[in-house]
Amino acid sequence: MRNKAFETFEVNSFEQFCINYANEKLQQQFNSHVFKLEQEEYMKEGIPWTLIDFYDNQPCIDLIEAKLGILDLLDEECKVPKGTDQNWAQKLYDRHGACQHFQKPRMSNTSFIVLHFADKVEYQSEGFLEKNRDTVYEEQINILKASKYQMVADLFQDEKDAASTTSMAKGTAKISVRSARPAIKTANKEHKKTVGHQFRNSLHLLMETLNATTPHYVRCIKPNDEKLPFKFDPKRAVQQLRACGVLETIRISAAGFPSRYHAANLLWP
Repeated sequence: MRNKAFETFEVNSFEQFCINYANEKLQQQFNSHVFKLEQEEYMKEGIPWTLIDFYDNQPCIDLIEAKLGILDLLDEECKVPKGTDQNWAQKLYDRHGACQHFQKPRMSNTSFIVLHFADKVEYQSEGFLEKNRDTVYEEQINILKASKYQMVADLFQDEKDAASTTSMAKGTAKISVRSARPAIKTANKEHKKTVGHQFRNSLHLLMETLNATTPHYVRCIKPNDEKLPFKFDPKRAVQQLRACGVLETIRISAAGFPSRYHAANLLWP
């Protein structure tokens, strides 16, 4: 499995926050499969084993997605008629000031710091509310729903409308039924979901899919921060290996059984 690189720049906004939030969830999935499940299997097989500690990033994930976390407070501020990025930042300071994964910068009243598994990142709150709303006028949505091109209209169809269309379309003829009033109301309700809310839901669905599979991981390590050819920074590489949990993974595999054969492969033909 390969995921988009962890991002931290001089100016970090809503986009970097979402990317790093996704990386926190993917790192947690990595921890579960490589650390927890691997060591549980060793113990089930009766191997003398001393549990190897690893960094658990669940508190950081809770800071972001739990009730009254960063995303909840952001959505709440988006609903306030005169909500501002600065007011939202102040609510974060008041609510999460004592959290071990949250910090307020000394020289700013509009930025906040999140201590991620890979590094601590300072986010500038300016623009968070606007990007989270991602407002599109309802009239524009309704025009697209009423398009004479079926493919365009289907793109903006609601789940209930799609279900009714599918049930009516069984047979030789395809009948598309969409009532104007209920569809518009549902569309408006669905459209009011913020970007953060939709991103969180999509991420949860992704994690459910990944947890139902047997993943394999590919870790990409940057040789240097300048992106120069033929230059290798050993300290920076080790820092990335530690942040991603690769060193702990090697310790677990070396102490256990890195090479395994399934029972079916041991049977003679």
